[in-house]
Amino acid sequence: MTTHDPALADVPAILTIVSNNYLHYARTLMESVARQHPEARRYCVIVDTDPAPAAALAAEFEAIALTALDLPGGRGFMFQYTILELNTAVKPWALAHLFARGHDQVLYIDPDIYLYRPLSEVFDHLRAGASMVLTPHLTHPMTDQLHPNELAIRVAGTYNLGFIGLRRHESSQRLLDWWQGKLAHDCVVDVKNGIFVDQSWMDLVPGLYNDVAILRHPGYNVAYWNIAQREIGKQDEVYTVNGLPLAFFHYSGVNALNPQPVSKHQNRFTLETIQPLARELILGYCARVVANGAADYQKLPYGYANFDDGTPILPATRALYRKDPGVRKRVGQDPFALGPGTGPLEPPPVQNDSLALRRLHQVYAYFLNREPDQHALNTLSTRAATTAGYLRLVAGAGRSPEARGRAGWLRRLALWPLLAGGGLLPDKPQTQPLAPALPAPADQLPVQVSRDLGLNLVGYVAAELGVGEAARSLARACRAAELPFSILDVGYQTDNRQSDTEILSAARDENYAVDLVYVNADQAIRTLDYMRDQGVNNAYKIGFWHWEQPEFPERFWQAFHHLNEIWVPSRFVYDAIAPISPRPLYIVPHALIVQATPGVQRSQFGLPEDKLAVLMMYDFHSYQYRKNPQAAIAAFRQAIAGRDDAILVVKTINGEHHPQAVRELHAHLHDLPGTVIIERFLSRQEVWDLQACCDILLSLHRAEGFGLAPAEMMCLGKPVVATGWSANMDFMTHENSMPVRFTLKPLEQDLGAYPPGPLWAEADIDHAAWCLRTLFDDAGLRERMGARAARDVRAQLAPEVVGARVRARLQAIRYWNPQLFGG
Repeated sequence: MTTHDPALADVPAILTIVSNNYLHYARTLMESVARQHPEARRYCVIVDTDPAPAAALAAEFEAIALTALDLPGGRGFMFQYTILELNTAVKPWALAHLFARGHDQVLYIDPDIYLYRPLSEVFDHLRAGASMVLTPHLTHPMTDQLHPNELAIRVAGTYNLGFIGLRRHESSQRLLDWWQGKLAHDCVVDVKNGIFVDQSWMDLVPGLYNDVAILRHPGYNVAYWNIAQREIGKQDEVYTVNGLPLAFFHYSGVNALNPQPVSKHQNRFTLETIQPLARELILGYCARVVANGAADYQKLPYGYANFDDGTPILPATRALYRKDPGVRKRVGQDPFALGPGTGPLEPPPVQNDSLALRRLHQVYAYFLNREPDQHALNTLSTRAATTAGYLRLVAGAGRSPEARGRAGWLRRLALWPLLAGGGLLPDKPQTQPLAPALPAPADQLPVQVSRDLGLNLVGYVAAELGVGEAARSLARACRAAELPFSILDVGYQTDNRQSDTEILSAARDENYAVDLVYVNADQAIRTLDYMRDQGVNNAYKIGFWHWEQPEFPERFWQAFHHLNEIWVPSRFVYDAIAPISPRPLYIVPHALIVQATPGVQRSQFGLPEDKLAVLMMYDFHSYQYRKNPQAAIAAFRQAIAGRDDAILVVKTINGEHHPQAVRELHAHLHDLPGTVIIERFLSRQEVWDLQACCDILLSLHRAEGFGLAPAEMMCLGKPVVATGWSANMDFMTHENSMPVRFTLKPLEQDLGAYPPGPLWAEADIDHAAWCLRTLFDDAGLRERMGARAARDVRAQLAPEVVGARVRARLQAIRYWNPQLFGG
């Protein structure tokens, strides 16, 4: 029972709602609320099962559990909705809860909003007698047909429910009662029926209730959908919008770790083309979100994602429970306890042949990048069984508003006949990690292919460079999973030393059904030509690509045409390629098995026994500017000021090919006493031994496609201080390492393969120096962090773990292409 406190009547309440994986956004919002409205009480409803992450933030806001709200239907209310739907569905109950506690003025604000000044106009409206305050998406007409256009805004709703202000009044109480009735079962993304979660219902509110204020101030709810009509200015360090002060910016769809697209929900701007002051706002906001723990919070699991036995809940199962009162009656109010496929929760079977279903999945994956919903499975798969019906399905889906809302829709529609004719349509959305494989064209089927599950590994299998070690790590994963492989070495493409022949003895003299082309996109076509010359030209080809920018350059896109799918080593590379890829993507991280030689001594590398050794290592071929040793040296210099208990160890290779870069490196090191520079070649075992002899790894890189050196050091139980951005954050957390704060800045000029424009990280040197000093001063912390690092990395990157992912993917390929394996 909620306790009413009359003392809260004059205290405004400001509320947001998140699941644990969005706490970094809630922290950033509440940071701005505390600054702009110190008089307000700050609340955050936690739509999750684990209260601990939010409880640790009690100084920043009061967390409200879902159990404190008077939600209907028991746990069934949480079961029926996806994470997006549930976070929006609880809103009217949360607002009612704060009224019941005694507040007379309550504001809801989305967690991805940031306040830049007090919301005085809102409170003016409420004091003047308004019972509710809404902000429209648009206050001026749009002038183009990019996404979102006015039709898309109309579908989503006239008013943006990222903000609403309410005053205790009969009208607002009636609104909450009505709104709760709508969201009890109808807070869904159902565009074809005119419903977009809680938001679209608000279109009716100004006609249904009195005292509704529509706040048209251009400084409110500035976002991707209206910024084309709003000019950002700056006067005396105060941001303005169309000449009036900016109140709040709604950073909807902005990925703080990759803001390059501005928002994932639009195609009107990129960070390069948006207004310069808007870019400044976005980058400043992203820095705040990152500093508030984005890399860690986003990894937290969602508590309502699974049945109680751990089985994931399918969207179709949620929809079945939500839509069918009979099912809800039979299942009761705790469907989580029931388990998947149990009685009434078993989705109805679809009685269609496999070709029709395959066609339906292809069309939805290609045009809409999602699975067909239950309605489509029940109605459209029958149509897809005939050629005429299939063509009608393609035309309808390809020209639908949903398809037109995706960037490149017209090109996608135009290319469909070519891709379909070649059997090159994806069968699943690109975001699905186990998407069915692309079918192989019949005219490319190999004549003599092993029936065994295995692959032909093509790459720099003996070269002493990062992508060579990555190829060898994949071979180690295959061995751990007992997957056979053959080898075609293309080391002729690099001038790196070719001496690591570790995996050659494990290769078999067989031709398997799948070619894995482990070279980057810029070398893919050249390598495929060489493979044909060598008689390796199987029907199913996988490219394994690394990339170190958050956007994938168009000049590499031609390589997609020659491959059936792409594997990548990290979420960072996945996110860079997925928006433009016509092929399925699959993440396969590098497999690590790092073992130092027993009894290895520091003296073998000229390292003193009585000082902490901080290791910095990189390949000059990987671009010194990207590796950013200058920042690492500056941080180390700052960290050892006034002390002499640590030295810097610098390990590089291929300096002979980059003499100017070597001179620059030595110039930065000249005033650091005791620095040990190792420029000679070391075998892979010697590298592991060197790493084992050092105490800390320091890497203030601007970007990594995987982060092999940090991963190896962590595997050895060593603490790592590294830039908290890009691929290394797949395995780094604040518990097992020290991620360094950073700001994101566009690359200003061409750097080899990297074009100017996309963002790279600039590590915070002061913070990196603090991290180093903290580790210098606390041997216990070094030991605890190193132990956690080793445990986490081995659990994630051990060969048997990675090998299981490789086997699972190859099994999926065989399932969808049995003819490749003689089936």
